[in-house]
Amino acid sequence: MKRVLLIGTSICLLASLLISPQCILAAEPGFSWKLNTPFIADTLWFTGVQMWADDVSKMSGGRMKIELIGSAFGADILGAVQQGTREAGYSSPAFLTARFPAAALFGQTPAFLDFLGFFTWMQAYGGKKLLQDTFGNAAKIFPVGMAWAKTGAWANKKIEALSDFRGFKYANAAELKKILTDAGATIMPLGPYEIFGSIQAGTIDGGEFSTPYQDMVSGLHKVAKYCYFPGIQTIAQSFVLMVNNGEWDSLPPDLKEIVKGACDTAMVRSLTQWMVLDARAVQVLKDAGKVTILKYSREMQQEILDSLIPQYDANPDPMFQKVWKSQKEFIKVYVPYMKLQQLDAEVKLK
Repeated sequence: MKRVLLIGTSICLLASLLISPQCILAAEPGFSWKLNTPFIADTLWFTGVQMWADDVSKMSGGRMKIELIGSAFGADILGAVQQGTREAGYSSPAFLTARFPAAALFGQTPAFLDFLGFFTWMQAYGGKKLLQDTFGNAAKIFPVGMAWAKTGAWANKKIEALSDFRGFKYANAAELKKILTDAGATIMPLGPYEIFGSIQAGTIDGGEFSTPYQDMVSGLHKVAKYCYFPGIQTIAQSFVLMVNNGEWDSLPPDLKEIVKGACDTAMVRSLTQWMVLDARAVQVLKDAGKVTILKYSREMQQEILDSLIPQYDANPDPMFQKVWKSQKEFIKVYVPYMKLQQLDAEVKLK
């Protein structure tokens, strides 16, 4: 941690001779944090943490500065935070599931809930506390960004049922890996630009990467015939701020509240911007008419959910089951109510 005096020593000495209370306030040490993230600047994944860092600086009146530093993808960002070589880090819980299996329930969750439900569970039904419990004393953990659903899939073969995945060469698969493998697909872990090249070359039949906007930035709409929805495999994604325990304890109470408040603000602002970009991207895709946009059948969606729930119920990790139990309790309260509020009519604008 690097601390800086906001007023020069000579000024403080002069003010102290005048017994000025303003000097005591001005001389309070500031806080300068370095934060590692695997995400690249000017991407939507980076937006949330950039907003957060800017807001912390503004809200603290410059008493707290955050320097964002890119890391190699796959770097042990949480480890650096734990060891104190970095004051803070920003990443997806989905990248930490090998060490913390329950992190999957925060990083990229299937469509057991809609997005509003997941957001509400996180904010008001104990999700935030369970997020911290998942990581224990490794670091202080705060949700600071969220993303809407992924695209269901990009493909050059038609998919009408899970049986259509037989012989399918598919990139990634997230939560659906076991289901698609059981259906006869071969799953290949590829990066976004590898997906583009592989679909273009015909070495794979389809795959998934991110949300519609990010997928189109990656060019997947240029090489695939079909684009599928909904993103049942990942209806919501969250991104977290990780703070070294000692650094957090050293913050005065008002700066702690600023850090937490800026997390909530950045989450909402980055999420809504991302959703607008996704909606516009799909409209551009429709208007271009070069890719056929389809929805998975109701029967296929039901089959996927019916297969996923036993997988989650059978996960042996105790913390996973603690989080999953909370989500199931909330689903039983939330989903029936939302069905009552769901319109049966359609808004028809001229």
